[in-house]
Amino acid sequence: MKLFLSIVSILLILMNHAQAQCPGCMANMSCTSNPAKPTICPDTLPPGTAMQYYEEDLSFYMPAQFTDQGSGLNVQLNELEVTGVVGLPYGLQFQSSSATNIFYPSSNPPSTEYGCARFCGTPLIPGNYLITVYVTAHVLVSGALNQTQDDAFEIPITILPNAASNASFSIGNSTGCAPLSTSLTVNYSSNGNSHYSYSWDFGNGNTSSLETPPIQSYSNPGTYIVSLQTNIDTLDYTLSSVTVVNSDCDDMGFEPDYYIKIFEGTTEIFNNSSSHASNSTPATFNFATIYLNNSTYSIEVWDNDDFLGGGQAGDDECGTVTFNGHTAGGYSLVDGSLTVTFTINHAILNFNDTDTIVVYPTPSITYFGAFPNDTVCSNDTITLEVAGGDSWQWYLDGSAISGAIDSIFQPSVEGDYHAIISNIYGCTVNSGIIGASFLPAPPYPNFFPSGTQLITNILGYSIQWYLDGNPISGANNQSLDVYQTGYYSLEFTSANGCSNMSSPFYAVAQSISEYSYYQLNIFPNPVVDFLSIDPAPEDAAWLISDVTGRIVLSGRIEGNMLNTSILESGVYLLLISTAETAYSARFVKE
Repeated sequence: MKLFLSIVSILLILMNHAQAQCPGCMANMSCTSNPAKPTICPDTLPPGTAMQYYEEDLSFYMPAQFTDQGSGLNVQLNELEVTGVVGLPYGLQFQSSSATNIFYPSSNPPSTEYGCARFCGTPLIPGNYLITVYVTAHVLVSGALNQTQDDAFEIPITILPNAASNASFSIGNSTGCAPLSTSLTVNYSSNGNSHYSYSWDFGNGNTSSLETPPIQSYSNPGTYIVSLQTNIDTLDYTLSSVTVVNSDCDDMGFEPDYYIKIFEGTTEIFNNSSSHASNSTPATFNFATIYLNNSTYSIEVWDNDDFLGGGQAGDDECGTVTFNGHTAGGYSLVDGSLTVTFTINHAILNFNDTDTIVVYPTPSITYFGAFPNDTVCSNDTITLEVAGGDSWQWYLDGSAISGAIDSIFQPSVEGDYHAIISNIYGCTVNSGIIGASFLPAPPYPNFFPSGTQLITNILGYSIQWYLDGNPISGANNQSLDVYQTGYYSLEFTSANGCSNMSSPFYAVAQSISEYSYYQLNIFPNPVVDFLSIDPAPEDAAWLISDVTGRIVLSGRIEGNMLNTSILESGVYLLLISTAETAYSARFVKE
């Protein structure tokens, strides 16, 4: 019944006889075929990707009764058994909905006509794989003939390469700023299995054979190549064929009917005496994969003599060879005239992967300081400056200052200031801390003219009068005689050394000690922006005071108009002084 078995076998590739850990598949009850025949849904397994978890449920339909399309015979499918599955991609497993991997479609249809399996795990190595499935089917043909058929079938599956830079290990921080510290983690964990080995080269001069290596440091900027070689020696030792090359057995001039028995110790684990046939040497026997343990095995070669009427007890033993199950490789063993060859397959997985760690430079600070000092008078300015990097952020007492993103910053309040400097790679460095302090400065040195003197009423500070920007020797009192026409200013200095300088005031030296005030002709009055004087005296000083006597504006007469636009609305007194005469007038500012 090979025609229908080739279809059935595709359904059964998912029945892994060992290490199946993919439970929970759900059968799709709408999976069917018309006319009835074994069917899989979906009919193609999608590809997997190396180092990515894969899970796929497949449903299959096993009709208890159907017509074999090739022979036209009616078939009753009584039992299907999966006897072996080999060639699975490393890291993948299958588990069917039958705990024994035996199905009885005819026992209670239609529920027994459906099954499913789950394909799951993380495939390790990309490539094209060919899965071989060994099955045994028990059928009733045309209601009369019971038939058992052993067969092996193949189905391909593709594992695609992973787009990631490497599959063997992961880097905690693959990029960063110097100095960079990072952890490295193997992707193929041993879980305590001693048959895993690791060989690291971290690219920074350090190596390790540990599964969990220590944290690695990279002090200097640059690109570092990290490599890991992983060896995994955990896969099964398997045997799936034996070849009898020659022996001295014969059947009275005919080719011997060879069969073999395989023993683990004294326990027989394989015997194909029921399927012997005349064989010319070399005679090769293929069978469901045998998974070998670390023990002694023997292969007995026999010549079937049933045709002589002796039964199996009368069969001729052609010889016996022995071997260890955990010694991989090709064998050619001899026992007298008997020569047997076979191969014990055992794959050792080797992964050699590299990856890169990129370390960016950290900005360097070439200057950080305060000008003129970190402590100044309250009427002066501190300038903080940092040199280095490409961008900056200033902080006051640990909090970022909004908008303070230049290399220069002028603080207005006392506190601890620092900057974080960044470069184009996003790497940062903290500057030191500068504590900015402001000492109290004297008040503004107000003074006013009185006759031929300039007078200040403010006490408690050292006094120095200036003429045309130069200190007047001995002029350290609250009053000063105006002995020379020019610009006068006053400086206060407090005990802490802080000083404050007034604006220049133009004063005219009087030729007489007593003089009369004359009324000025001014217009418009009230005034808005400009006040005209007619006539305007030459070489004269002027001042404007409010109703309290406070001087609000002053200067030297230059032309016949005064700008009053900055004055607030109110009543003001304009006073103009020359060497011989004083003029005054009141006006209203609208």
